[in-house]
Amino acid sequence: MDAARGVCVLLVVLLHVRIFVYAPLTPATNGVEIWTQLTEFFGAFRLPLLFVVSGLVASKRVRAGWSDRRTLLRAVSLYWLYLVWLTVYALLSIVVISPGIPFRIMTVGHYAAQLVVPDSMLWFIFALAAYVVLLTSLHRVRPAAMLAVLAIISVATGAAPVTRDEALWLHVVYYAVFFAVGVYLAPALRALAVNRARWRVPLAVGAFIACQLLWQQSVEGTVLESALRLLRDGSAVVLSIAVIALLVRWQPFATTASAIGRRTLPIFVLQLPLIWALYLLPPVEWSLGVTWIRHLAPLLFTALIVVASLGIHSLVMRGSGRVLFGLPQAWRRRILQRVASET
Repeated sequence: MDAARGVCVLLVVLLHVRIFVYAPLTPATNGVEIWTQLTEFFGAFRLPLLFVVSGLVASKRVRAGWSDRRTLLRAVSLYWLYLVWLTVYALLSIVVISPGIPFRIMTVGHYAAQLVVPDSMLWFIFALAAYVVLLTSLHRVRPAAMLAVLAIISVATGAAPVTRDEALWLHVVYYAVFFAVGVYLAPALRALAVNRARWRVPLAVGAFIACQLLWQQSVEGTVLESALRLLRDGSAVVLSIAVIALLVRWQPFATTASAIGRRTLPIFVLQLPLIWALYLLPPVEWSLGVTWIRHLAPLLFTALIVVASLGIHSLVMRGSGRVLFGLPQAWRRRILQRVASET
């Protein structure tokens, strides 16, 4: 599971680097289109799998309802992380005034609106908190009914009069069913991961290709397109699990991917300030004049952001600044005190 999360977060950062750093600073004739096609292709894999694995990790506690106070702690901790870094982004937006950087928070109203309707890269963390609250509160509802309703809602997002790029809150609605799959179908997912049948990967590849071709025939912005996209993304999750289950047998991959996967949240919150820095620093644009750097830049910049994020997180956690990445200890103790008394 950690390896899967590690792969997903790398693909997410790679996408953002391509969109907000590589494409604006690199001429279109120098490989941008290749990286665009590659990162768009992985769209079926990165977030669906990441939400499925996140639901799988939270499965037991979510299905137990609010009786386990650690579930409440998880929900509050996630929203705390969202709130803190939304505030950090707002403060940085006052200082960084370049019009080319993404997701600046321009007004107090924009900040206030994002407390309930996310409009930045932090939408992923907001979504996790919302999913934990929703499914925990409805833990008595039959899993089949929850999955069916969330799938219908996901498909219905195709009727929304906005594009996916214009409304990040729409992602929160669309991906809810994948988190629910992780919560309710955990045994089946684990069985898929340990299954070593030789036909598993070829069959998963064939299913994904068929779903991808069907989706490509649809018109974006319709319910049919959303339904086919949901089918495609579901097949991508199955394929991803089958492939990663094979890759983790190679120890270097397992060690590296798992180490990153255990620290996804710091990478998610720190990637935007680091992307701003890459976009604004003149040496970054100068380096793209070197042929080999230009061709490998998305990979190099992604690695730089991940390493820098983990390094910054490690340093901050040694001091009082750890509240940037977690609830104050007094709040944690207050939430968990019932657990201790019951134990």
